[in-house]
Amino acid sequence: MKISDDGFLQLSNDLAECKISLFGANIVSYRPKNEENDIFWLGDLNKFDNKQAIRGGIPVCWPRFAEEKLNSRLPRHGFARLSAWTVKNIHADKDKIEACLDLIPDEKYQLKATARLLIKITDKLEYCLETANDSEDIFEFSEALHAYFNISSLNETEIKGLAGHRYLSSLDGKTYTMAEDFRIKGEFDAAFLSAGNIEIIDKGFKRIISLKKEGSNTTVVWNPGKDLAEMSPGQYKKFVCVEPANQGESFVRLNPGEKHKISMTVQVRKMA
Repeated sequence: MKISDDGFLQLSNDLAECKISLFGANIVSYRPKNEENDIFWLGDLNKFDNKQAIRGGIPVCWPRFAEEKLNSRLPRHGFARLSAWTVKNIHADKDKIEACLDLIPDEKYQLKATARLLIKITDKLEYCLETANDSEDIFEFSEALHAYFNISSLNETEIKGLAGHRYLSSLDGKTYTMAEDFRIKGEFDAAFLSAGNIEIIDKGFKRIISLKKEGSNTTVVWNPGKDLAEMSPGQYKKFVCVEPANQGESFVRLNPGEKHKISMTVQVRKMA
């Protein structure tokens, strides 16, 4: 284990290596040792100033998603990605890496709930966000594991597992049904209402990224269709966001003392 002066936790063993920013508890890099290319995408023009949210990796959207009315007094996408997290414990040996990070909200947010991030890496990445309601009142929140998956190109990549599922488009507010496995062509931003496991088929990198989730009632798929501030020219074509989430009408409602977990398991295999 090594924590750099700029607040990054770097972990490595015989199977994989990863890099986690303590600002936002964001995994900015994860690469199995048998993979040439990182599993997650990271914007080339990020400032890493511990003020602005990091574009890429897995930002934690909590306890608000996007600009939803629920918890509207909080920042867009919540404050977890804008906060310093504390390392609870770290374990690394040749076959396994485990990390636990905690977030206690700043007093200015007036929120009696805590978040814990549990990361486990073996031959796959297991990533779990646990929310605990520490108050005497009901706590309602939305959340997403805002994963940016690194791909060779949008033109070379197909997303499987969404065909036949209904989705709500954030672009026009209408509900559609995905007819078939699809490639993103242009701006796309939608919440799939019942999707399960996903596969990202990348012919350019000759690999398949599988995503399994638990504790999640929606799956958000997004690409802006253009470069944003943190991206070098054309970099938007090199990622797709596939996000286990509980947002919109599928927000989480916790009674006093209750806990909730949302998790995803990411695994990579070579194409035949």
